[in-house]
Amino acid sequence: MNRSFRHNLVSAGSRLVVCAMLTLPSAPSLALGLFGSSDEPPLPQITLARTQVAAEIPTPLQGNDMQALLAQAASGEGLAAARDAATRAFSEQLRSKLEHALRHFFAEEQVELAASDHSLTLHNFIDISIVKQLSGLKSGDDYELEKGNLSASGDFHFRLQKPGGEVLKERRLDIADLRIKASYQIKTYSNGQAAEDSTPAELEKLTDNLVARILDRIEDDLEADSLRNIAGG
Repeated sequence: MNRSFRHNLVSAGSRLVVCAMLTLPSAPSLALGLFGSSDEPPLPQITLARTQVAAEIPTPLQGNDMQALLAQAASGEGLAAARDAATRAFSEQLRSKLEHALRHFFAEEQVELAASDHSLTLHNFIDISIVKQLSGLKSGDDYELEKGNLSASGDFHFRLQKPGGEVLKERRLDIADLRIKASYQIKTYSNGQAAEDSTPAELEKLTDNLVARILDRIEDDLEADSLRNIAGG
């Protein structure tokens, strides 16, 4: 094979390689062709509306101490005011914990939280009742010890809406089905010493468990792919 023929053959081969490379799709286009479509709906933004909480919790009393009960009833605030204050504090704590958990969840899903004319709005509603169930009462020389359980019932409901108000997704959970329980004890002293009441700490643990179980039940509905499909549908 003479030198001129070999040169022509190499040049022709080079031109064929260049032409073949020009006709190949780019790497991103090839990846889209293999793994998905460029027409996939965009991931929507979410506006997290203020969680609405309606709660009933046990009135904060010092066990079965009748003197404490009468003193509280005779005070300027009264039993109703004490109950309302405790209910507001519990409701705010529950609201804060749920919204914090949702923000963390959406951050992991890389879903942007924003308030805009194009974002979807997530509304959350909790109607919850906490009931004390006495399991034992013990009296000593200078104290009375009350033990019991706390159980939760009620309803959780979320609704995902378009900017115009159209409901895209909603779901309800029966809180009783989540089996949220805690125990408590109140030790009341006859000498006027401050009572030892574990109820507030147990209520906080109960709200932590409630939020965790709610999120476990609804996370599939709110993950990034689900939101993309809902918004695109």
